[in-house]
Amino acid sequence: MRHVLSAILEDEGYAVSTADDGPSGINLVRREKPDMVLLDLLMPGMHGFEVFQRLKELESLRSTKILIVSSKSYPRDIKTAQELGVDGYLIKPFELHDLKEKVRHLIEGGGAPAQLRFWGTRGSIPAPGSQTQRYGGNTACTELKIGSRTIIIDAGTGLRELGQRLIKESAGQPVQADLFIGHTHWDHIQGFPFFTPLYDSRNRLMLYGSRGTDRSFKEVMSGQMTDPYFPVALSEVAAALSFAELSQPVELDGIKVTTHYLNHPGITIGFRFQSRNWSVAYISDHEPYAKLQGSKFSEEDEKIAQFVQGADLLISEAQYTDEEYRIKKRWGHSTFSDVVTLAERAQVKKLALFHHDPTHTDEMMDRFVDHCREHVVKNRIKVECFAAQEGMSLKL
Repeated sequence: MRHVLSAILEDEGYAVSTADDGPSGINLVRREKPDMVLLDLLMPGMHGFEVFQRLKELESLRSTKILIVSSKSYPRDIKTAQELGVDGYLIKPFELHDLKEKVRHLIEGGGAPAQLRFWGTRGSIPAPGSQTQRYGGNTACTELKIGSRTIIIDAGTGLRELGQRLIKESAGQPVQADLFIGHTHWDHIQGFPFFTPLYDSRNRLMLYGSRGTDRSFKEVMSGQMTDPYFPVALSEVAAALSFAELSQPVELDGIKVTTHYLNHPGITIGFRFQSRNWSVAYISDHEPYAKLQGSKFSEEDEKIAQFVQGADLLISEAQYTDEEYRIKKRWGHSTFSDVVTLAERAQVKKLALFHHDPTHTDEMMDRFVDHCREHVVKNRIKVECFAAQEGMSLKL
């Protein structure tokens, strides 16, 4: 396997050195200080987890990326690797293009372009019908595609159609995805039980979220799939599932994922996905602190602005008009003017208005978007403003 991988990567233009076992591998890496290490878990002399930990103890190797290539597909092993901080995990047997893409992404620091697509844009409850066809009726679900890696943000009802698309595109091969849940109110998780890849044992799904107020993230996700609410328990799905409660940044093939707590009932987090060449910030759901407190300034609002600072794309809920907010204050949501102000303060390049209120029709949304754009032009704000539409696709 070493010789085969070496030949493949040398054909791609990389200089490759190999070692016969764990101890000699450590010595080789110390001596050559490579950009990247491919590491098996089961090796002579020393298992891969110990080799990884010893390498990461060396200050001179802090920037070296480590990719585990192993036939061990147990969710426990994958989760352990992620908790230790491994930069990537590739399960044997694998497709050659998957190996090439992972190596390229890690060495280039996430420099690969990404494709973003909205599968659900509505907030609170699905709103299907003739009056919401253009902006969409499914609840929150967004896909980031970077090479062969699929990142999903939130599991609203839009997740059902995304799951069907992933199966079709996989052409019979296993489906793997990373799913990030901002919070577990129903509009952000109600598509999860209908995600078709859950019911095939070949598929693998890594779920990231925050611990609930009184139970684990996994327990919260299991709740809506218990009797009498759903006929299939989470423990009965066939796919291999792993759960991670986010307490520190996560690295996915050179994509750094960071989080920030938001102001919404319950435990809610926003995400920032940062590569070498692009960044996406995702804020849903959130009510500005100063507005809620009736003050002009809040340090917490400044922290939110710093979190999304300079993002190439800010996806932010904008559920209410200023008039609607007067009635719905303390419901945990922002107004259009709040979000445009945040985009200006944080100097983001593009702003996607998101999490549309279920009562807002396509015609109403057209007027709201026009109003936001007029405000941007009038105040000379350097941001491209638009509203997310179901099926809309963007290149990053």
